[in-house]
Amino acid sequence: MNTYSSLILKSEDVLLLLTKLQNIGWTAIREASINRILYLSAVLYSFRYPDKQNIFKDDYNFSRTLSGPEDAEIEKALIHLVNNDLVIHTYEGYVCTEIEHTTISIENYKVKEPWFDDISYILGIYGEDKIFDFIFRDPEYKNSLESNSLFRLNIGNDNDTVKYINAFKKAFENKIRDSKDKLQNKEYLRLYFEYVFGKILRGEK
Repeated sequence: MNTYSSLILKSEDVLLLLTKLQNIGWTAIREASINRILYLSAVLYSFRYPDKQNIFKDDYNFSRTLSGPEDAEIEKALIHLVNNDLVIHTYEGYVCTEIEHTTISIENYKVKEPWFDDISYILGIYGEDKIFDFIFRDPEYKNSLESNSLFRLNIGNDNDTVKYINAFKKAFENKIRDSKDKLQNKEYLRLYFEYVFGKILRGEK
C-alpha cells in the first residue's frame, strides 16, 4: 500500500473509531488512547476470529513506546482529519465533528464498523483504565518491553497475547457451553472479559 493510501485508510479508521467512542460518551480522546485502542482492536480480532485474516495486520505497524503501542502514522492521520475539519483538537483530546460514515469508503466501513462497534461496547462496560491495564500486561507488549525490543509488535494470530488469552478459552466455553452458539459477538466478548480479566489481572497462567 502506498503512503497516501495508508494515510487515508488509517484516517478513516480513526474517524470511525472516534464516532463509535462518541456514541458511548467518550467525547475527547487522546492520541495515545487512540493508538492503544487500535492495537487492542487488532490483537482481539486475531483472538475472536482465528480462522480469518486479521483486517489490521497488513496496514498497521505498532511499536513499543513509553506510552504504549504506537503506529507512527496515527499522528499524521489525526493531522489529516483536523485539516479537513472532520476532527478538532482540544485540550482534552481529539473530538469528531463529522459523524456520518459518508466520509468513509463503503468497503472499509463494512469491514471495520461492526468490529469497532464491538470494541467500543467492551470499552464502555469496563472503562479506559481497566482496558489499558490489560494492554500494559499484554504478553506481546510486555515481552517486547522486557527484551528491550524495538521491533514491530506482532498483531497476527500467532502473537503472545492471543496465545495467552486462548489458554482460558476452553475453560470459559465449557462454562457457557449451553448458550455459546446463541450468543451474539458483543455478549460473547463481554462474558469472556468478565471471566478472563480477573485471571489476567491476578497474573494467573
